[in-house]
Amino acid sequence: MLGIVLPNKTVAYADQRYKLNAAQAEEMRHHEMSPEKRFRFSSPCAQCGCKQWVEGESGGKCGVIEEVLATPLPEFLPRTLPECAIRPQCRWFLQRGEEACSVCRYVVTDTAVMTEAEAAELVA
Repeated sequence: MLGIVLPNKTVAYADQRYKLNAAQAEEMRHHEMSPEKRFRFSSPCAQCGCKQWVEGESGGKCGVIEEVLATPLPEFLPRTLPECAIRPQCRWFLQRGEEACSVCRYVVTDTAVMTEAEAAELVA
């Protein structure tokens, strides 16, 4: 687990790398809210085994961070580098460096609007 998704749809990074076991992952599935609405996860890059992988002249790259960086973000959003427990192994950092880190906190998987029950579970 990389961090917690805040109500404003940004990521608050965990102070260390947390690995979930099968029992913890199963427990997360039993809540009304999907784990992706509450947490941001990371996993080793699957490269060409991932539908987001883009082959190119200089090898392949992750299309997700390329798409994020191609999308204009409002100027008022902080672009400072967060403390990050996975940076040395991060595909996005290896691919785009500090530029990727500066926008990473704005990338969340599940962007569907929360129900009232899901919002209540966040504060519980």
